Amino acid sequence: MKFTTFAIAAAAALALSMPASATTLLTIAGPTGPIASPGSLGYNFAATAGAGGATFDINGYISLDGENCCTDVFTLNLNGTDVFQGSFDLGGGGSNVVYFAPTGSTVTATAFSFFGGGVANVFVPLAFTSGVNTLTFSYSGSPQGLGDEAWGLSNVVVTGGAVPEPASWALMIVGFGMVGAAARSRRRVAVAA
Repeated sequence: MKFTTFAIAAAAALALSMPASATTLLTIAGPTGPIASPGSLGYNFAATAGAGGATFDINGYISLDGENCCTDVFTLNLNGTDVFQGSFDLGGGGSNVVYFAPTGSTVTATAFSFFGGGVANVFVPLAFTSGVNTLTFSYSGSPQGLGDEAWGLSNVVVTGGAVPEPASWALMIVGFGMVGAAARSRRRVAVAA
């Protein structure tokens, strides 16, 4: 009976100390405002190693082109590796094309009108490394200035496993200690019998 109570308490301490499976790691709600193409934005955040994802809106100002004579290309880069790339009609005409993306990615691109801008709603599953991760959003194409081709981001939400806080580490250590003590106690009882 004593061992069972001790083991349950140890398991509870361990469970309480573990981070939630999907924690918000980065949020950028408001629009960044127009950024000239070509151009890029980078963001750093801490995570544990494992699966996560990024949801965001690409805001097209004036005439970002999909795939056509003047293709503008959007790229998402995680820790120095391109993980998603496509070209979307956000007011400049052309076709919406995803060049490469992880399985499970989704894109819905809408042009408001020709030379009227648009928005692309994007979700990309990602695999984070433990520690600081860097996401870089960028556009490439012919430099035509903010008066013609500009882009921005809004509603950016990155989720995944969060790096445990110091209080969580303390609870995990206590939990592991309790589990170890329970195992040792059980071994002593078995030897005595």
